[in-house]
Amino acid sequence: MPYRSKYSIFRSAMLAINLVFFVLLCFSLLASYQSPESSAFFAVFGLMYPLLLIINFIFVIAWALLRSKYFLFSLVPILIGFGHLKNNFQLRFTTDHTAEKNEIRVLTYNVQRFGMDADEETFNTNNQTVIDFLNDQNPDIVCLQEYHGKGKTLYEPLQNARTQLGAQSYYYESYFNPRYQQLTGLVIFSKFEAVNKGKLKFEGTRTFGIYTDVLMGADTVRIYNIHLASIQLKPSDIDFVVNPGQNQDEMGLHALQIYSKLADAFQLREKQMQHLLKELDHCPYPVILAGDFNDTPSSYIYKQITKLLEDTFVKKGNGFSITYGGRIPFLRIDYVMKSQHFDTRTYRRHLVDYSDHYPLSAGLQKDLF
Repeated sequence: MPYRSKYSIFRSAMLAINLVFFVLLCFSLLASYQSPESSAFFAVFGLMYPLLLIINFIFVIAWALLRSKYFLFSLVPILIGFGHLKNNFQLRFTTDHTAEKNEIRVLTYNVQRFGMDADEETFNTNNQTVIDFLNDQNPDIVCLQEYHGKGKTLYEPLQNARTQLGAQSYYYESYFNPRYQQLTGLVIFSKFEAVNKGKLKFEGTRTFGIYTDVLMGADTVRIYNIHLASIQLKPSDIDFVVNPGQNQDEMGLHALQIYSKLADAFQLREKQMQHLLKELDHCPYPVILAGDFNDTPSSYIYKQITKLLEDTFVKKGNGFSITYGGRIPFLRIDYVMKSQHFDTRTYRRHLVDYSDHYPLSAGLQKDLF
């Protein structure tokens, strides 16, 4: 076969593959505009935006090297989706994690129940390892998701943690009613005096958020700890996503089952988000919000929440700041956000492997309220 003919076939195949990823990238851009309650189709592709972005960027470079105008196929949606790009990726050549005077340090961490399925000795070791890490970071506010306690004295570890962290107050709520001498839920530790507290929950669902009002000098600030609905994928589901090596009938059935789980989670998170937005609308105080959204910056959920609050990553983050350390790649699903009353001074992702999430911390400077 002549060289020119082979080259033509290669370019045609490359263009066909490029068009597929062009369409998928466009779908991912639509995720933040389409309510999952009306359709969860685009939301699925929103989860894949960082990966689709990288693939399309590679096509831009490849076509440019070939001196072909086809580089526009991928470049145009990348530029159109610049808002998505900056929400997902930041490029900074210098990052300063040094705390400034009067800076408020906030840390959020999904601790994955300290490996609750491990034996008691390992569980206690994991628990203390996380507390030691938090103590080393010396934050003023700590928001933990999937905090787990067990035994006859369920609340004693929380009180011990408050003492070790030098916190003046803590507020804990279980996702569900505690039972069988075990509990799992959300906790806020604070070095500030707490004057009020509450939880976010509606009928038929678990507690998905808590808040506490604290005194910062003469001002009252509301701190939210949020954990929106997870997808509840089983190990076999993740195996399928990462390596779908099954026959076509099984692949089709399994794909539909996973899509159903995704759709249910997207729709429940939207309901939780709507409940949260009502809380934020009626909140009379400056707000610091942290937690695990189980959704990415390309999502409808993120877009709605950031109409009211600012993502500290966008101001001071670097790279993709992936916060989920499991087998599904490129997921930034944990956040520290704040109202306009604070200025973001620092943002940091801590690469420690005590959980399937990475902890985040942000330094905030309080403006005049």
